[in-house]
Amino acid sequence: MNRLVHLLMAAMTCLIIFSAPVPLNAQTGKSPSFAGKTITILIPYSVGGAADIMGRVMLPFMAKHFPGNSTVIINNMPGGGGIVGQNWLYNVAPKDGSVIGQVSTLLIDAILLPDKVKFDVDKFRWLGGVGETTVAFIHAKLGVKTAEELPRLGQKLFFGESSLQSSRGMFTRLLLKMLGVNHKVITGYGSSGDMRAAIRRGELNITVDSLSGYSQAVVPMVKEGLVVPLAQAGSVHEGKVIRDPRLPDVPTYTEILIKLKGEAIREKIEFRALELLVRTGGVQRGWVYVAGVPDETFHAMAAAFEKFLNDPDMRKAFEKAIGFEPFVLNAVRAQQNADSVVDVVKKDPGAVEVLKELARKAD
Repeated sequence: MNRLVHLLMAAMTCLIIFSAPVPLNAQTGKSPSFAGKTITILIPYSVGGAADIMGRVMLPFMAKHFPGNSTVIINNMPGGGGIVGQNWLYNVAPKDGSVIGQVSTLLIDAILLPDKVKFDVDKFRWLGGVGETTVAFIHAKLGVKTAEELPRLGQKLFFGESSLQSSRGMFTRLLLKMLGVNHKVITGYGSSGDMRAAIRRGELNITVDSLSGYSQAVVPMVKEGLVVPLAQAGSVHEGKVIRDPRLPDVPTYTEILIKLKGEAIREKIEFRALELLVRTGGVQRGWVYVAGVPDETFHAMAAAFEKFLNDPDMRKAFEKAIGFEPFVLNAVRAQQNADSVVDVVKKDPGAVEVLKELARKAD
């Protein structure tokens, strides 16, 4: 039984029922006191999922670095792919700093699901985050060794995803569309594991997974000679899209397009939509406060998060459990990434519409 299964079992047995947290020292003008208080990490996804497992791995180290002798617990509030918990966090949760949201899809949800979100995305304040790219891979029997060979592929690709609204699938769909590759999107898969199984059955010949899923389950398929990695979403560093440092040999979607189409491709609306998509995932798992939390509480907790995210023991525990070292962002970098998304959304409605169209119908 591998370590992810052990973690899943642990997560299922240690679900903590949420109780109203003790108010922190709000609106007093003094340095916040967390001594003896309860701080809740709200995870708007199910127990045992990737976000939940990561949160539980990190939980002991949060408590170690948060100011005072505070108790830190997790509350799972799944529903609507994260929408239910995010809406609760913004509209209902106490604004005294006692509830911190751990989010994954906050930014893309605000773009694709404006009728369902009940929050103003630019009023969240980011405490820090962890970056995680996604990786597209193709069945080896097609004979494709690199993404640059896709335009010469003489057969149809069957690309699998959970739904049309899955942002991680949009990267590959945009790439195939811009390269003119004949393909069909097949949805309805319940998990990445289901899609990997479909690859083995020959039902699919291309799909995508998160870096954690890729490291744990796809790399063995690569070593087996069953699949070949093609492209990654990448990371955002100082405003630029770069290869995730943990996958230095896998090119980004933007690199591939520029290599094949030239620099002029940057002006295409689909390319701009692709870059926007990368920015929405620049903080794959992020921790946020909502507007109304006192400044002194935010700054104290942001400093605590920076210590926690750079704790050598946390990083070792993360790598042991998840399979790779975390790529962390402090409060400033996480906020800059989020702000850049909000800015592009306001300035480039055409790119936003491309993503909305992808969420509405198959290519």
